[in-house]
Amino acid sequence: MKITYFSWLRTKTGVPSEDVDPPGDVQTVGDLMAWLAETRPALTEIATTAGAMRCTVNRRYVEADHRLQPSDEVAVFPPVTGG
Repeated sequence: MKITYFSWLRTKTGVPSEDVDPPGDVQTVGDLMAWLAETRPALTEIATTAGAMRCTVNRRYVEADHRLQPSDEVAVFPPVTGG
């Protein structure tokens, strides 16, 4: 599974993207965010805040309950702020 980070998440993770092989219990986008929070300390605070990040799977916006496949491409976007 490929994960691409956008905006300041690239700075927090230190990489623009990475190939990952999450454990078998990671079945949904929500599971993936929880796993990232555990395995990527830089993402712990943001990944554990419900609704803080938006995700696409194969270029389509999805909700946390969206089921993942090993070949999926997941993009992670930080919250958008404005003024």
